Amino acid sequence: MVFSLDGFRRGARDGVPLAVSIFAYGLGFGLVAAQAGFGVVKSVAMSAAIYSGSAQLAAVNLLQTGQATIWALFAAILVINARYLLFGATLQPWLWGAGPVKAYGSLLLLGDANWLMTMRAIRAGEEDRAYLAGTGAPIAVGWLSGTALGAAAVSVLPRPEALGFDLMLPCFAAGMVTAMVHSRVDLLPVAVGAGAALAIFHLAGPAPAIIGAGLAAGAVAALMHRGEA
Repeated sequence: MVFSLDGFRRGARDGVPLAVSIFAYGLGFGLVAAQAGFGVVKSVAMSAAIYSGSAQLAAVNLLQTGQATIWALFAAILVINARYLLFGATLQPWLWGAGPVKAYGSLLLLGDANWLMTMRAIRAGEEDRAYLAGTGAPIAVGWLSGTALGAAAVSVLPRPEALGFDLMLPCFAAGMVTAMVHSRVDLLPVAVGAGAALAIFHLAGPAPAIIGAGLAAGAVAALMHRGEA
């Protein structure tokens, strides 16, 4: 199994354009976190520890209620990030050959954006397992630096919604999933997952709808896992 510096470099090169968008997303989270009373250090620490924009926004919303317990925060983050179990499962047959240390190290840099990008690369014949870590490295830098800048500049920048930052990741995910659809059969799990997310949004609001979006991603992961089998 190949795990080389060249593969890492190619992944990093492909991940740089994504890092720019993720930087803007991190900037938006930093603004939200600072407006909720987080400082720069706490905001960056949260981005590094949880490393999930959707889960972090849900956690901040819970903390703002003043009634959140540590168990409520833990449960919310666990449920919203449950999709990463499915992401990891789809990558396991391809990534595990690199060995547990390299595989788990690469998964520390796993996110929605570079999972989609790596799955596309695998379908195109990518064999270098370092590609995943390569795509994740610039994205991690963009996410953490964006968070820091947003938290520091809260007094001079408008709310993230005014700049459209809240739409960047959904638009990227929609574009990548569209590129992965090659037949009518591929549309079924996408349509079911998207419908579930929309229904949950109307019934329970935006925070629970994030879980529905995770289910949609899981449906796509299951489809891809079937295609790799």
